[in-house]
Formats: sequence, structure tokens, C-alpha cells
Amino acid sequence: MKEATVNILKTLNKYKVYIGIGVGVAIAAGGGTAFFTTEKARKTEVAWQNLWKINNDLAMTVQQGKDEKDKTAALSTAADAYKYMKDTIPSSSAAPWVVFELGNIYYRLKNYDDAIRMYNDFLEKYSSHSLAPIVKQSLGYAYEEKGLFQEAVKQFEDIVVAGNNFLVAQGSWDAGRCYEKLGQTTDAIRSYTKALELSPNSNWATMAQYRLSVIR
Repeated sequence: MKEATVNILKTLNKYKVYIGIGVGVAIAAGGGTAFFTTEKARKTEVAWQNLWKINNDLAMTVQQGKDEKDKTAALSTAADAYKYMKDTIPSSSAAPWVVFELGNIYYRLKNYDDAIRMYNDFLEKYSSHSLAPIVKQSLGYAYEEKGLFQEAVKQFEDIVVAGNNFLVAQGSWDAGRCYEKLGQTTDAIRSYTKALELSPNSNWATMAQYRLSVIR
């Protein structure tokens, strides 16, 4: 994993140098517009290829059943690769995914402060992106892990209020769970009931029904 990701970083670094040289040549030759269009497309393609490569290498390491030390090392290496990509290709269409994946890596490393920072960074820059509801959910989980239940509830309630994504029922369940942890039983009952109404045959409804039977 480490060797593969180091190769990715070397490739990206080499590519960055190439771009710098290429821009100078293109301007000098008077072929600016066509060059920038072509290079932007190629840069985006390389970004997606490397995003896939990092994810694939990380998944392979985890599937091989190595011990926690090796998994932590693999996650840290992936985080370094994502950080490099985040800093060097901010305008690529892959950039939102890079920020999201970096947040997920931090979450898996239990580095919740940095996970929260990345998720918030995503929502500031890409609030209209299709991933935004999932990022909000992930942000809520990170807040919950830190014991910041009120902040977590806000993320889950935002998902529910938006009401136009597949996470609404789960968001209601998540909000109910955090309301319980806050000791706000009335709000927990309201959220669990909403999860039941929104998706009565789902796992979220089953869990919500159980919690309602406990706290009522």
C-alpha cells in the first residue's frame, strides 16, 4: 500500500512540474486556450485515476486482514495522498470526492477533529454537490463520536428538513438517538416516530420501534 501510494505522489509531483513547463511553452507559442482545455481534461482524468488507485490500494490492504497497526499505517498513507491531491488539484471535478474521502480517512483513524474540519470544508465549498447529504450525515457522526450531540442533531435534522434525499428516514433515526443521549425524550419520540412514518419497512423503522417501546 505504502509503495503504491508513494508512486502516486511521485506521479502527481512529476505531473505538476510538467504542467508548469507546459504552460510556459504554450503561452510562448500562442496556443493558450486549446492547451488549457486539453490539460484541464487530462488533469481531471489523472485525478480520478489516482483517486481510484488510492481507494483500491486501501481496500486491498484492509481485505488482506492485516493487524491494526498495518491498517492504521495504510490509512495514514492514504490520508497523505489525499492531502497532496487536495492541495494540488483544487479545481478538478474530483476535488469534492477527495475532500470527502480525506474526511472519511480521518474518521476511520478516530481523528474526529480533522474529520469535522474536512466535512465542514466540503459543505462550505460544495454545498450543492450530490454528496452533500452524505457529508452532513458523516459530519453528524463525527460530532456524535466527540460527544457533541447538539451539533450532531443539527446535521441530522438538516437532512430531514431537506426531505429530498434517501437519507431522510435514517436521519430521523440518527436524530432520535442523539436526542436520547441529550435526555430530550420528547424530541427523541418525535424523531423515531418520523422514521417509522417515512420508511415503515426499513431497518431504521425497526430500530426506532424498539427504542420507542423502551422510552415511552
